[in-house]
Amino acid sequence: MADKIQIDVLTLDSVQCAACGYMMESIAALPKDVQEMIEYSEWSIKNKAGIGKFLELKGRVLPTICIMGDLVFESIIPQYEELIDEMAKRAPNPAMAERIKNLRNVGFEFDKIQENLAKAGSGMKTRVDS
Repeated sequence: MADKIQIDVLTLDSVQCAACGYMMESIAALPKDVQEMIEYSEWSIKNKAGIGKFLELKGRVLPTICIMGDLVFESIIPQYEELIDEMAKRAPNPAMAERIKNLRNVGFEFDKIQENLAKAGSGMKTRVDS
């Protein structure tokens, strides 16, 4: 995983909580070139694994975007440029940081959000049917 930037999104539930959904979508809307450099997951506190990740990362509020283990966006849905800047700061190597910085002016790509959310498992571990 050293060749990818790990992003963890701590949520209540991205399906039923609008702010949590927007946080997940801000990551899922990153352009293809950025998607290739990141790995991200939703951690809903509605299940044991999510609670464990919340405690491990020392979460304080929901929703929160953590990049490489750092709580970066706590209850603030980031703009594209903010996300890029924070990922570049935490890139595992200088070449990746430079590559990400060069994508700063690309902007969100909204046409693949659903596909990218599905790839990340967004909403899949938050629902419990009775």
